[in-house]
Amino acid sequence: MSARLMAILWLTSSLVFLSGCELTNTQTPAKPELIAQTQPDNKSNQPNPKPRPKLDLMYPPAAQVIAWHAHQCGGFKLTPDNKTYLGEQALKAFFNTACANLSRDPDTVMSQLLKLDQAYYWPDDIKHYLWLQKQQVLMQINAKKQQQALNAEMQKTLSSLAAIEQQLLLREETKEQ
Repeated sequence: MSARLMAILWLTSSLVFLSGCELTNTQTPAKPELIAQTQPDNKSNQPNPKPRPKLDLMYPPAAQVIAWHAHQCGGFKLTPDNKTYLGEQALKAFFNTACANLSRDPDTVMSQLLKLDQAYYWPDDIKHYLWLQKQQVLMQINAKKQQQALNAEMQKTLSSLAAIEQQLLLREETKEQ
């Protein structure tokens, strides 16, 4: 029994020693001149006159983000909301420019969307919605590229048809002479 007690006592004392704890209080009182140097002047000790917001800002729910998007693109009326959300102005500004410029300039919309995605630590539901928006913009970019390729092919076909028509007209003229 005493060997077991000695082992426990030895183990606890070695743990105290290894952890760096001291058994006695050897703190020295701080010198008054050091305390005076570390305290700032009285002007900075005054409280901030700006009132702190009553509630911490939080991210909007996904339903609210979708409602802002629908409102900016038209056809949806928002119910008045007095809450202020984190990233609200950035989202509304993006939706406003995205709805106006998506068909004309999807590359600019994509760059703004990527900046918006990196600007905040969005919750998962908003991050998923932004991912869906990226997919839509990518589809728009691909459709624009396909349309440009189709237009180039049509232009090539039209120019070759015009060249054939010119050759046929020249042959008819030479036959008539």
